[in-house]
Amino acid sequence: MPLPKSAQEGLCAHEKKRIIFLPIPESCHRRIDALRQVPEGLQNRPEDEAQYVFQINPDIPVPVEIPEDETGKKIILENLSMEMILAGMLKVIEDGEERQEWIEYYCRFVLFLRPDIMAEIKKIRDSGLEDESYKKAVTLLREGKAEEGLDVIRYFIERHPMVWNGWFLLGWALRLLGRWADGEAAFRKTIELGGGGSDTRNELAICLMENRDITGAKRELETALKLDPENEKIISNLQVVEKIILERTHTEAHINS
Repeated sequence: MPLPKSAQEGLCAHEKKRIIFLPIPESCHRRIDALRQVPEGLQNRPEDEAQYVFQINPDIPVPVEIPEDETGKKIILENLSMEMILAGMLKVIEDGEERQEWIEYYCRFVLFLRPDIMAEIKKIRDSGLEDESYKKAVTLLREGKAEEGLDVIRYFIERHPMVWNGWFLLGWALRLLGRWADGEAAFRKTIELGGGGSDTRNELAICLMENRDITGAKRELETALKLDPENEKIISNLQVVEKIILERTHTEAHINS
C-alpha cells in the first residue's frame, strides 16, 4: 500500500522550518547589560569575570525557535523571550550548518546567558555534529541524493560509531532508497544509542509499514505521538495504519462468516 506524501517527506525539513533569524530585540540588550554587572564577590577574580565580558554583535542575527504553526506570521521583536533565543541558538549549534563565525558567536552568547551549560555544548562538539561529513550528508539527503549520501554517512559513522545522529541519517537514506529492512535496522540502532525521539519512531514506522509489519508500525507511531502529540505527520501515518487494521478486520470477518 503506498504511503501518503506526508509520510515520505524528509523529517529534517520539518524541524528546520521552526528556526528563523532576526535582529536581537532591544529588551534583550537591556537584559544582557544587566547581566554584565560583575557581582561584587567576583570583581578581583579574572577567571570568573570572563563570562561578563560578552559583547553583542549587531551584524549577526539571532536564531529563534518558534512553533511551526506560527511560521510565516509577523514576528514582534519585543515579544521574543531570551528562552526562545537560547533554544534557537542551541538548535543551530547542534545542527552545525551555519557559518562557523556565527556558531562560535552563539556558543559565547549561550555561555554568557547560561554558564552552567558548558557541559551540554561540549557534548555537542564532541558528538561530531560539526564534522564536515555530517553537514554534507544532511545537505545531500535534503536534496534527495540518498545514494550519494550513503558513502558520506558511512564515513561519519566509522569515525563516530556511538553517535545516534549518524545512524538516523543512515536510516533516512536507506528509507529514501526503499531499503526498508536495512532502514529499520539503522533506526533501531538509533534508538539503542539514545535517539529514540518522535522523528526516529515515525521513520521506523514507515519502514515497518512498507514491510507489512502493521502492528509494529502502530506501536512505534503511538510511542511517537506520546512524545510529540501535535505532529501532523505522525497523526497522518497513524490514521493510515488504523485504516489498514480496520480493513483487515473487516476482511477476516467476511471470510469467516
